[in-house]
Amino acid sequence: MTTPAHSSPLPSAASVPWPPDHVTVLRNRPVRLGTDTAGLSRFADDIWHIRPAHPDPHTKVSNISFLPFPEPLRRQFRAVLLAALDHPQPVEPNGRQRAASLVGIGSFPVLITDLQLFARWMSEHSLARIADVTEQDLAEYLSHVLRLAKSPARKADAVCAVRTLWLFRDLVPEPCRLNTEYPWQGLTANALVGTRATSGENRRPRIQDETMEPLLAWALLMVDQIGPDICAAWREYTQLKLGEHPSQTAYSGPARDRLIAYADHCRRTGTPLPGLPGSNPHQVNYNHVQRLVGLPCKGGLSTAQQRLISGQQLPIASDSFVGTITGRIQGRPWRDSPLTVHELPGLWRLLSSALFIVVCYLSGMRPGEVLSLRRGCRSTDEATGQLLVNGRRGKGYDRSPDAPETAEPLRPWVVVAPVHDAIALLESLHDKPYLFPAQPHDGTHRAPDSRARTCGSVNRAITDFASWVNESFRRADGTDPIPADPSGNLNASRFRRTLARFIVRRPRGLVAAALQYGHVDTKVTLNYAGAPDTEWLQDVAVEKLEFVLEQISDDAQRLGAGEHVSGPSADEYRRRITEGAGFPGRTVISPRSAARLLAGSDPQVHHGEGLTCVWRPETAACRAARLARGLPEPAGPDESECRSSCTNLAFTDRDIAHREQDLRDWETAASDPLAPRPLRDRAAAQAERIASLIHRHERNRTEGAPA
Repeated sequence: MTTPAHSSPLPSAASVPWPPDHVTVLRNRPVRLGTDTAGLSRFADDIWHIRPAHPDPHTKVSNISFLPFPEPLRRQFRAVLLAALDHPQPVEPNGRQRAASLVGIGSFPVLITDLQLFARWMSEHSLARIADVTEQDLAEYLSHVLRLAKSPARKADAVCAVRTLWLFRDLVPEPCRLNTEYPWQGLTANALVGTRATSGENRRPRIQDETMEPLLAWALLMVDQIGPDICAAWREYTQLKLGEHPSQTAYSGPARDRLIAYADHCRRTGTPLPGLPGSNPHQVNYNHVQRLVGLPCKGGLSTAQQRLISGQQLPIASDSFVGTITGRIQGRPWRDSPLTVHELPGLWRLLSSALFIVVCYLSGMRPGEVLSLRRGCRSTDEATGQLLVNGRRGKGYDRSPDAPETAEPLRPWVVVAPVHDAIALLESLHDKPYLFPAQPHDGTHRAPDSRARTCGSVNRAITDFASWVNESFRRADGTDPIPADPSGNLNASRFRRTLARFIVRRPRGLVAAALQYGHVDTKVTLNYAGAPDTEWLQDVAVEKLEFVLEQISDDAQRLGAGEHVSGPSADEYRRRITEGAGFPGRTVISPRSAARLLAGSDPQVHHGEGLTCVWRPETAACRAARLARGLPEPAGPDESECRSSCTNLAFTDRDIAHREQDLRDWETAASDPLAPRPLRDRAAAQAERIASLIHRHERNRTEGAPA
């Protein structure tokens, strides 16, 4: 990953001085909002902290440590790494690199590891300066790398690190320059180590429907029913800690007066003292008593104050409770007792996990893009009324951190209402700048506000959420509400591909994707933010190809078994399915080849609810209706605009079975004595139309005449 840079003209090689020890190593890199610029690393430091310059707040970037370098070479490699941080990487002699781009911050931990390997090899061969390395030394070092017990990919990285060292030779002092020809010119790093570059195919397995659907359902239930109770309890607990809860106004004066007043309140209302969880016999939670009466929480109650409370002879609860339970699942409260103080951090984390599932899965965003969302990211398109989430692109060489002087235009995602609701709940949970902060609440360790949760942390939290649901809400038959996925652990990076499969395999799924997620079959939404998300298109193309091939095979088998087809396009349906089933197939080696194959093999047969569309744009009634209203031309059938007179229609036995159920429903509605006469007349007309359609289908089956 690289970012564009605009640097001053490069100095000549002979004029490059040694950097001053006090110079900031990230002086030419934008750093994230919230970074303490006074604490940034300096050139003379043995450890450089470069994470603030990474564009993604959720990404954990290791520090650069120069301690593993041999001491005589340490300053030289510092100068090289500072040059790589300051300047765009020069273009290789073969010109394959992108010009005028900085080395990505995420690449430095790997680069430093490989340069350490080279520095140790230099020290073992008595090379005190980088400038002393010769062509023969490089040949010997390549042989050394090839003998290492490393993977071919890591060996290739080691080769690339030496080439990077050479590329920056004109930007460093003379002792730091690799004064040879371009190392191992004429061969790629993969060729030098005897391996081939891997393809970029997405091999992440989809989450099975049996797992994903209940996972999403429980996440939505968590947001709608359980989340408000957790938020209210957390808000109450926070107010008690800060001394801002309305109930604390009943207590005033010295600590002794407050404690006596609290004991009188408990005795008068029959309220037990808060207890410590797991204690037997029950013991008083004096810290929570201290919070309830509004005493500062810096120091605990004294021994005398504790004796004052315990001497009141009041009953003690089994725990310290906060909030009330209002949420319901299947008509019953989701738990029998209020939440407890010690449960709140864990429940907060579970709620945050559920909110992440809702936002990430239903938006189609990458996990990192979700974790980078900031407070206030919700908006509504004034022209269309679409709900939007405004965030930062998760990939691209030209990204930079979210800094005031380098702020990038935000990219909008079109989302559904539950995503907006989930973000609103997230914003009420805390006051941090990121929706998913690294440290959501006060604790023993406070992470800087410039950091967000990592993908690894979120993945663990998703697994914990599913485990908590399975432990807390068992089904009546004893099975898990969220079954385990046979393809592996639940992972946020699998959501996008799972969503692609889901929308492609649902009625009007591709249309829903275009409208709701702004990714499929529409250049307008793809270019909304100025940069198309082609990876999503590739995922959808793979899923759509698999779906089309499965559908052709199923339709062909049904035709072969005698399934009857009627309607004006019945013959065209049979022809397309027969020709498509005869296609022998090709090897698909990438998502792009899947898109090309899909374009040539899709028979454009669309099964809807009680009808089948054999799509031909020139005869499509739905297309004509849209164009007549001045709407954009559709890429496929629009079932909401379907007309019974359309010549693209065909009806299979499956469609007729669906229509027979519709007929029974309309007949019931037409004979309902309690319904108004206009509704009964409409139901009777619909029943008559469907009965006529079924009659024509059956007559065509027996007589063999055109329908």
